[in-house]
Amino acid sequence: MHLENSVTAYHLNRLDSGLLADYISSSAGTVDLSLPIKTCQNPQPLPGDLVVVCIREVNPAYPMLELPDGTELSLTRGNIIVGALGSRKALHGFSGRVPSELQVGQQLHLLNKGGVIGECTAFHRDLEWPTQVEYLGTVIQGDGKVNLGDSALPLVEGPLPETPLVLVLGTCMNSGKTTVCTRVIEAFVARGLRVNSGKVAGVACRQDLLAMSRSGAERVLSFHDFGLASSSDVDSLVPVTRSLVHHLASPDTDFIVLEMGDGILGGYHVSTLFSDTELFDRQVCRIVCANDLMGVWGSLQWMEQNVQEGCTGPILISGPVTDSGEGVDYIERNWSVPAANPFDSPGKLCSFVQKSLQSC
Repeated sequence: MHLENSVTAYHLNRLDSGLLADYISSSAGTVDLSLPIKTCQNPQPLPGDLVVVCIREVNPAYPMLELPDGTELSLTRGNIIVGALGSRKALHGFSGRVPSELQVGQQLHLLNKGGVIGECTAFHRDLEWPTQVEYLGTVIQGDGKVNLGDSALPLVEGPLPETPLVLVLGTCMNSGKTTVCTRVIEAFVARGLRVNSGKVAGVACRQDLLAMSRSGAERVLSFHDFGLASSSDVDSLVPVTRSLVHHLASPDTDFIVLEMGDGILGGYHVSTLFSDTELFDRQVCRIVCANDLMGVWGSLQWMEQNVQEGCTGPILISGPVTDSGEGVDYIERNWSVPAANPFDSPGKLCSFVQKSLQSC
């Protein structure tokens, strides 16, 4: 099979079968696909099934597709892509679900730039309807359809490793969580420490993981590596999160940075993690990113009520609420917790993490 010399090796030439698959999205990139890609009609879809779709109408405000290596390109009408069925419940983006049934020719939507496909149920007023696609078939290999679970890392049971955890949470999406993670990773890798990192919740996309890797994390993983196109497709994140910790921990890992994704409350089930006392017992500190003061107050109140006694640990506030000195002063004066901006005061942020590590 000749691969056309285009933007990446993921751009496929016309197949002998007549199927044109232009791009494999990052959401489908964890699966080793055989070429040529073969499809079947699958009337009973499941989250994580790989599907082939044709782009029918591109949303000009959200036209991008991310490939497995992180490359982003702008889609055009007629492109045919391989994506993964999944749900999305984004406060600042699209919402959608896996359809209850599928027929060739059925209209679906591109729910994120990672190539997660589903039926749009709601959209953000600034984005309007997402890119419309037409279902052409479900990817098959051997005797059956292909699902992300086929190539997933195994879930791990048993007590958590002793590796310290730095937990980064947010009041919602786009609250600065990944920026905080990268600043912490960069600072401690520069000091010679070995840091691994993971993303617990969200919708399949490589962007945040690649940022952590570029910052120096030796190994990065997410819920996607455990066969999930979206963490909204499961009721509890506890099994995946505990397994993430097991796979990221090693004898030579100094600590793990875990970005929880999205917000503490919301459709991605981050709140379910607060039932796991052992997970919070492993934390050395918690960094909460917020956009405003009410978000800070609400998150502190909610966590005080939902984190088990003895598993609280030191807390620092970061994110856009700390973009001004007024925000930092108000937080520290009224709630007696430290606050630090990852751009203006990274030293204060990392000193907080260092002291927490030393006291564990």
